[in-house]
Amino acid sequence: MAKQRVSLASGTSRGVVLDLIRAQGPISRVALAEATGLTQATMSTVVRQLMTEGLVIESGRGESTGGKPPVMLDVNPSSRFAVGVQLGRESITYVAINLAGAIVGRTRTLGIGTTEPQEMIARLASEVDSMLVGLGIEKASVVGVGVVSPGPLDLARGVILHSPHLSAWLDVPVREMLSNAVRLPVILDNDATAAALGDFWGGKLDARAHATVYMGSGIGAGVLIDGIVFRGASSNAGELGQVMIAGPDGADYPLEELANPGAIVRRARELGEDARLALGGDDEFDDFRAIAMAAVRGDGGASALIQESAERLATAVLTLANLFDLDSISLAGPAFAIAGPTYVRTVLRRLERDFFVRTQHAVRVRLSTDVTDAAAVGGAALVLQTELAPRTMGLS
Repeated sequence: MAKQRVSLASGTSRGVVLDLIRAQGPISRVALAEATGLTQATMSTVVRQLMTEGLVIESGRGESTGGKPPVMLDVNPSSRFAVGVQLGRESITYVAINLAGAIVGRTRTLGIGTTEPQEMIARLASEVDSMLVGLGIEKASVVGVGVVSPGPLDLARGVILHSPHLSAWLDVPVREMLSNAVRLPVILDNDATAAALGDFWGGKLDARAHATVYMGSGIGAGVLIDGIVFRGASSNAGELGQVMIAGPDGADYPLEELANPGAIVRRARELGEDARLALGGDDEFDDFRAIAMAAVRGDGGASALIQESAERLATAVLTLANLFDLDSISLAGPAFAIAGPTYVRTVLRRLERDFFVRTQHAVRVRLSTDVTDAAAVGGAALVLQTELAPRTMGLS
């Protein structure tokens, strides 16, 4: 596994040390001191505190460099857990991860649909409690719950500001209501931001500037600079779906209106392909999956629809890569579950051809490891990082 880069000026000594042990362990105290610049005395104090809390353990001895072999430190995976909840109209995903970022439990239920928030909050809390009991996880060891949703959001108040797919939830105090119901700290964040952090926390990145492009019903992006989330002035950075792209008629439209699953289904109907592709019409995402599956099987019309979406997404991703000088991009979200490789190839080809500093460095493009559930995994990771190893850019 590649060693992650950790920004040393982004949090408390305790948080920085824990993050380094999590990302680069097993690691010695000497190596930690060298990496952080902390004195041996300060390092000993911090490590002692982390061990007292049960977060860090001694995992054996490393190789000798001439003297006594150093004692190696690593995180204690089962010392803390977090839950991620990915809200969606069609389905809700719940995951539990341990301190090392490994998934220890996962379940999926029916989505929000038209359920009223009060009733839905009670159901969310019940599902979280049931999952923890089924996994044998004591609530005292659970750091909290990370709820993720499409943006824009008001993170300070813990509310959803706007979502065409969750209209009944606008301005509902989701964070406060769920925290009261589940009796745990709750964080509300953007699904794309969470997916990006999940990529980092799970030890899957070796990048200075990374973006996770997330496509579910909408399209967003989470940007990490040295592992730190770039949020913007109102914590709503990365709304890739709002990038303006030329449509079939030559006019400019938001990317979401041209490339997201609903747009591809509507385009199929405009072209008279709905009957041939057996599109049901009741659920746009199910219809999109049918188109993606047909494309994978070699259907020419379906392939053209997916390729059209991928080309438009690649145009927006190129803009994102140029703005942030990205060296790593991953694609996450249920929309990439079937035809993801087509999107990866298309984005990579566009970057290889048009990326502004392509002569200085390449941009790695891949599917996220937990492509469908990346946002839920990231929601749980967000809780662990916020509560145990907070790191910021000085942005709210």
